[in-house]
Amino acid sequence: MDIADYETSPHVDPLMKELDQYGLLKHVVELEAYGLTVVPPETIGASPDFVERLRGAIIRTCEKRNNVVIGDYRTATPQKEAMGNSWLLLQEDEVFVEAATNPRMLALIRWLCGQSAVLTGHTWIIKATTQETDEGLRLHSDSHGIPPGGGHIAHVCNASWLCTDYEGAEDGPTVFVPGSHRFGRATLPHEEDINATPFQTVPLIGKAGSLALWNGATWHASVPRTNPGLRVTLVQVFMRRHMQRIHMWEDELDSDFVNEHPELERVLGEHMYPFGAAGADPDRIKKMTNTGTNQFA
Repeated sequence: MDIADYETSPHVDPLMKELDQYGLLKHVVELEAYGLTVVPPETIGASPDFVERLRGAIIRTCEKRNNVVIGDYRTATPQKEAMGNSWLLLQEDEVFVEAATNPRMLALIRWLCGQSAVLTGHTWIIKATTQETDEGLRLHSDSHGIPPGGGHIAHVCNASWLCTDYEGAEDGPTVFVPGSHRFGRATLPHEEDINATPFQTVPLIGKAGSLALWNGATWHASVPRTNPGLRVTLVQVFMRRHMQRIHMWEDELDSDFVNEHPELERVLGEHMYPFGAAGADPDRIKKMTNTGTNQFA
């Protein structure tokens, strides 16, 4: 018996069928239980060619924007200040659109943040070898502005493409507190230091081409990289429609570019606000108010 076949839940039924079709149900369970999951390349549909193109596009764009030469990611030693200017990548290379519209990834994102989830921003992280005394990022939540008690559902999620292998602590991975999404609050000062926090952390481990996906309320941090070469990641932040976006895409992207990519147009979304002098647009209102009827809308 497949309950989705009864078509009683228009927002959930298509998601259930997609998740089953793509073999992602285990990853849904991990998201619910732990607040994070890592989907291997063969499951998320990331070919070696895709990984190579994405990693190459990140490095080329970084070189161009910062007027630096990075070269071979396996041996490069760039300075941290040479790896900035890392946002608004969509029009730099078609592979960034591909990364933002992977259908298996979107099925998981829409499970977490609803069918109307939107891409609000994306950036690269290029992490070189650091000093062991470098603390890295302290434990934190990405659900900024959500007060305690507002964590019953995910408001934000992070979908990161690993463009290099994360094999162990030496690679400087993200670390998580599994299950912390259920705390429904941000970290307190005495909880932020991963060496002193009373909570157990686990490292993000995955092959290049894996997708690391986590509920924005899941506490996470990073540790220094001691291996040679670079850790290269594309970080994509998706949110529910009511959240304040990182980027106002309509001001940043050419309309012709967006129109050429129908799935991207849906992923970038359209916000109910701001109103103009004429007041509300009925179509935009409906897209927002629908989300108040069902967490999967």
